[in-house]
Amino acid sequence: MTGVVLLGGVAGYLVWARRRRWGAELSAPLRFPLRDGTWLIAQGGGPGLNHHTPHPEQRGAIDVVGVGARGARLRSGASPDAYLIYGAKLYAPRDGDVVSAADDYADQVPGTIRYDPPCGNHVFIDTGSELVKLAHLQPGTVTVTTGDRVRVGQLLGEVGNSGDTTEPHLHLHAERDGLGLDLRFTGITGTLHRGRTLRT
Repeated sequence: MTGVVLLGGVAGYLVWARRRRWGAELSAPLRFPLRDGTWLIAQGGGPGLNHHTPHPEQRGAIDVVGVGARGARLRSGASPDAYLIYGAKLYAPRDGDVVSAADDYADQVPGTIRYDPPCGNHVFIDTGSELVKLAHLQPGTVTVTTGDRVRVGQLLGEVGNSGDTTEPHLHLHAERDGLGLDLRFTGITGTLHRGRTLRT
């Protein structure tokens, strides 16, 4: 009986964590920044499903990886380019002004970690209503610089493995006044929780 109660409690918690919303949404939906692939949300949702939640500005963040047949993340090997998401083209999710961009941090060896700078190569876009941050890009691929005006759908760079990361992935979050916002994407309904697969 105790096991059934415990199992029910865990299941209830997971349902709550998957549906967790922070009560503030983006003023307008974003366009999902990756195309032509199958993408797994590796981090996202509430506490227990998303390691970003202790950081107020990242509480609605998601980490995205690429997956292939039967959920495989890797082609073969252990270098960054063995990961399916590595080198994926990254497009601006909203119109806005680039307030920070970096392009010269080396990729990490997967499985190792160098904590600084946390975002590695990145593009931060001020949309006028929120700050959208895309991080862990591949060195030498970032196409914009600080001060540039970008349009939704514009190529920004390619996914890499730079910064505070143990494997190639895209980190994405939006914040307003230092608080993370719930992400919404055009054409994508439902919650953005760990384990959800998106096809674009």
